[in-house]
Amino acid sequence: MNNKPGDPVTMRLFCPRVVVFLVICVLSACSTTPRPTPPPEGALLEDPWGSVPFQTAADGIDSKFTEAMMASLLAKREQMREAGDESRIPYRALTLSGGGSRGAYGAGVLTGWTKRGDRPQFDVVTGISTGALMATHVFLGSEFDDDLAIYKSISNDDVFERKSRLATILAALRLPSVFNTLPLRNTLLSIISEETLDLVAAEHRKGRRLFVASTNLDANAFTIWDMGVIAESERPDRLKRYIDAIMASASFPVAFPPVFIEVEGESGTYTQMHVDGGVRETAFFFDFGLREGFGRAVEAAGFSDDDFQQELYLLVNGPIASTGVKVYRPVEGKVGPIIDATVTSLMSKVTQGSAYRLWVLAMAHGADFNISFIPSDYPFTSGSLTFDPVEQTDLFELGYQQAIDGRAWATQPAPSSSEEMLRLILDPASTFDRREEPEWLERRKQ
Repeated sequence: MNNKPGDPVTMRLFCPRVVVFLVICVLSACSTTPRPTPPPEGALLEDPWGSVPFQTAADGIDSKFTEAMMASLLAKREQMREAGDESRIPYRALTLSGGGSRGAYGAGVLTGWTKRGDRPQFDVVTGISTGALMATHVFLGSEFDDDLAIYKSISNDDVFERKSRLATILAALRLPSVFNTLPLRNTLLSIISEETLDLVAAEHRKGRRLFVASTNLDANAFTIWDMGVIAESERPDRLKRYIDAIMASASFPVAFPPVFIEVEGESGTYTQMHVDGGVRETAFFFDFGLREGFGRAVEAAGFSDDDFQQELYLLVNGPIASTGVKVYRPVEGKVGPIIDATVTSLMSKVTQGSAYRLWVLAMAHGADFNISFIPSDYPFTSGSLTFDPVEQTDLFELGYQQAIDGRAWATQPAPSSSEEMLRLILDPASTFDRREEPEWLERRKQ
């Protein structure tokens, strides 16, 4: 059939498409969410309150971070002296990686570790993305393991609101994200209160430290938040800033909306756009100024590296590498599943880089290195942005049982010589390619 423009059949087919297109254009033009006051273009980066400033004074020791770590080290030594212990000072750091819904694995490892009875108290806890979501309760200790069990029951509805097909199209055109994460904020507020912050502040005053990280898109900067400083603040907005820092750390761009952090600086009052710290790194401790600041703090406090026995624990909420047989897991042809699969693929590679870098730095600086991760051939049924209570329960139980059995952690002691350090750095397979028992897979098939 050869219809010309203006024919009834052509008009019936053509007009609805024009109407839909015009509606989308009009709505996208008028429904965009205005960006809160952005920073002045070309102005120098200013640190919002609660973040860790890395600017260093001329003498090299006068940064806020160095002061914070000096207080932590001195408090640790004082505690040991009061106990009559003059041995090397153990200084333990736990870094919790990103991984979305796969944080259920880490929650299971920590809970099982408590049950086993040999979970230590950590002097420093850091978290990114899902690691930031669990970091507060991990920092506060094993008596808060019940709050980690939320990973077994949390669903998509507890994390984000789905938008209609039209809203999804608009999001692609003008809005900042595909999903709305108000449910996640409400979930956090249900387990983190003013009283929770008081507990964090009390531990901070003892010298322990809690950090989470986000990415400042306006300055392309990795931002670390000192959660203890925020918690012990007397500002009326401390709970909002605390939750904002966690939300920012877990807000993967495009899928989830950015968090706008208000700054009161020399350039006036404006906002910075912060998103998931995993955009830059999925785990952190020694790098981005932390190792340098730790070294300055050791020196400024009158110590040497030999006075400390440093132990780094890296809990990876995902596999380290895909070494198993490749199999198809078809992705549904919709925006949500495509974003989910893309994020999962991207983050798996970033995770490998972050883990290896932390391994190298631990070896180079004489720290014992411990790592836990999901087996590389684990049969995931969904992506890391899908919160499926069934799969999360399986992951939780996997981590829990590995910890109970003493198989959760692979350990590499600090090298005793530069030659050993070089050998380990060039070939870390003895730790990263540990052998996995197949019981978990058999349980999964049942």
